[in-house]
Amino acid sequence: MNTDPDVVWELFAGHYFMFAFLASLGVLQVAVSNVGTRGLWLTPHAGMTRWLGIAFVLTGIAVFFLQPLWVDGPWAAGSVEADSLTRSWGKASWSELAGARNVNDIHGGLDGIKQAMWFSLGAIAAFAVSAVVGTLSVNIFASAENSGDGDQTDSEANGLAGLESRSYIENLPGSFANFRADIGGVWRSGLVKADRWSLMNVLFGRGGSSE
Repeated sequence: MNTDPDVVWELFAGHYFMFAFLASLGVLQVAVSNVGTRGLWLTPHAGMTRWLGIAFVLTGIAVFFLQPLWVDGPWAAGSVEADSLTRSWGKASWSELAGARNVNDIHGGLDGIKQAMWFSLGAIAAFAVSAVVGTLSVNIFASAENSGDGDQTDSEANGLAGLESRSYIENLPGSFANFRADIGGVWRSGLVKADRWSLMNVLFGRGGSSE
């Protein structure tokens, strides 16, 4: 590679994070618009939110794979087919676009662990943006789409059901209170079920029943 691997890594990391963020944001918007979880909608309308999500996904894919055409990187035209160690810095050509991002991780490319890390950060950022913008969407624009009766019937709901009429931030305290109240019983029942299938219990249980 005719450049510093750290420079290549920073370039790839930024591009991959943006790709993961846009793709995650788009998939999340399509999902929440289909189930009516309007507390995470980016717009006050389900159809608009769904189409916006599809646009985010397509934009993320297109920008990530087409960026080498207008952004300088380790994919200069004429060097893509070479080993990643001997590539030149510049813009890629259409004919070499498919292999432009095929750079070995020891030369600045992203290995599997780093891809998982950046994807997770992108997904978390996408959820955070949905939660913040969803708060504005519910508090400011929901009155144009929802009736007052609907808000009253769902006012006591928490968890995913609460997000149908409230923002994530407004829904969080009640959901957390329910979690604290229920986690003890869930944990104990889970331990009881797990103990039924423990090796010692199975062995001694069978021995006792045979007698």
